[in-house]
Amino acid sequence: MVLRLLATSLLILLFESGTALAQAPTRPNTPAPQATGAPQAQKPSAAGAVGIVTGDVESTGIRMAADLARLLDSDNDLRIIPIAGKSPAQNISDLLSLRAIDAAIVQSDVLAYFVKTGRQPNVQTRMLYIAKLHSEEFHVLSRMQFTCLQDLNERRVSFGPRESGSAITAESVFEAAGVRPDVLYLDHEDAIEKLKKGEIDALVSVSGKPSRAFDRISHRDRVHFLDVEYLPSLQQSYLPAIITKEDYPELVAPNESVATVGVSTVLFVHNWHPQSERFRNVSRFAEKFLTNFETLKAGTFNPKWRDVNIRAPLKGWTRFQPAERWLVANAAAKAQTVTSPQAAAQLKTMLQKFVESQRGSGADEEELFNQFVRWYQQQGTQPPPRQQ
Repeated sequence: MVLRLLATSLLILLFESGTALAQAPTRPNTPAPQATGAPQAQKPSAAGAVGIVTGDVESTGIRMAADLARLLDSDNDLRIIPIAGKSPAQNISDLLSLRAIDAAIVQSDVLAYFVKTGRQPNVQTRMLYIAKLHSEEFHVLSRMQFTCLQDLNERRVSFGPRESGSAITAESVFEAAGVRPDVLYLDHEDAIEKLKKGEIDALVSVSGKPSRAFDRISHRDRVHFLDVEYLPSLQQSYLPAIITKEDYPELVAPNESVATVGVSTVLFVHNWHPQSERFRNVSRFAEKFLTNFETLKAGTFNPKWRDVNIRAPLKGWTRFQPAERWLVANAAAKAQTVTSPQAAAQLKTMLQKFVESQRGSGADEEELFNQFVRWYQQQGTQPPPRQQ
């Protein structure tokens, strides 16, 4: 009964609100922090060139950057240059220090890591965001003998390279679950081979589904994905997510699904001096991206664009002023459309998995529902009141 009521409430949330992710109010009269000092001397560059550093050549981020180049490149005033990066942590350092880089696509939990460690002084004023982008799913692929995350306690688990997005997220998730594996920091390709041979027990990967990172492994290698519980300590930084057979036909059985968490990615830009050419280039890029955003959600572009809410705020960070001005000027524009039936079905399945994982927790129906929709609120959504 509880599950049926929760599913009904979710469908009301999705369809009666009229949006998948409602538009959030922008912060009124909040100026972006200004870069200090005189405009920096810059090397000659291609007219309107904007370098965007993101994930490696197999990542969702590099495909999103390639989509931006494909749509926005112009012979006259704008050229997008996607750059495959080393790791999210390194990408932030590169954005702040390398002359060729104007923008970066990074995971939101990596931002918290930078603020916590103080690795880059004043990082929250040296880089500004244009928009939150897609979410990337936390994949835990283990040998078939393990059935839950707790089974990996003291087992050999590859978190990916040190300071990679996968490693940073894995440290948070495993700590929240109280699981202490024997951690290895292996490249993904190496980890895949060792998992096939039984030399490690599991690997983790943060990547947008369906990820090419799992193309060379299947259930015939006696491996499967593990569920990741959406614990209260994860709900401020992560979103509930689901993996299905449609995402990985060779790794997920028919009529089964895997509950996990996802992490948002964010498009950041360097806080160039307002009088500099680099600032003008990035401003042109931001305005052209926002103006053409609806085109990215259609056609042959990456389907992850359909999950993006360009108006979603990023708590604790300041939006790039030209982007903020565009959003204010276009506040009356058509809201994002209702989620597709396929997306709604996935969300309903996700809700079912979430409720099943919380059975025995003592939480009542209202609390379970509120926990589940919190991820909408984190992305800028204001859900309608519960129906009585």
